[in-house]
Amino acid sequence: MIKKTSIENRWIGLLLLFYFFGLLGMSFDAYKNLFIPLTPLNLILTLVVFYKVNKDFSAKFIMLSLLIFLIGFSIEAVGVATGVLFGNYTYGSVFGYKLFETPILIGVNWLFLALSTYGIVQHFTKKAVWLVLLPPVLMTALDYLVEPVAMELGFWSWKNNTIPLQNYAMWFVTSAVIHSLIYFFRPKINAKISFVIISVQLFFFGILHLLIKW
Repeated sequence: MIKKTSIENRWIGLLLLFYFFGLLGMSFDAYKNLFIPLTPLNLILTLVVFYKVNKDFSAKFIMLSLLIFLIGFSIEAVGVATGVLFGNYTYGSVFGYKLFETPILIGVNWLFLALSTYGIVQHFTKKAVWLVLLPPVLMTALDYLVEPVAMELGFWSWKNNTIPLQNYAMWFVTSAVIHSLIYFFRPKINAKISFVIISVQLFFFGILHLLIKW
């Protein structure tokens, strides 16, 4: 009988391999266009692996997940439509199907990032103030790495190719609202998969960020 930890490690290994080859492919101009269309699969796989390892399929956790997804998608949709929240930006076609000019999958991105950053901080403390404020710091720092990479790869584009400071402020505020909601639900999130997802995101976009700067 295969141990549960062995199955978990296989899922994590699959995720790491996907990010590894994705990083290689996107690091070279000759192969970039072959790997960029796989971005939606990357988002879905990351979410699936999170839930496979986290193993919480309770109605309460599913409800929390749906709320985070809806908040993330809705804030992006309003942001795209008005330009007031994050600044003036538009999404490309990389993420697939759009609703209100906003990719449905962007809600998935908010979902696994929010749960994973919460899982990391929860591993070290149970105090509300840190669980509400530190995860948004992690998410905003990650967005700082992602933004220039996303523009380069055509994920989205900013007016005048300038990323406004309000984008980062809004990321922090929205993340703080989401993490306040997570704290209200008090889930116990698997720290292992949380560390893996955030670490691989930081490494993936950190390397691509450096390559773009060079």
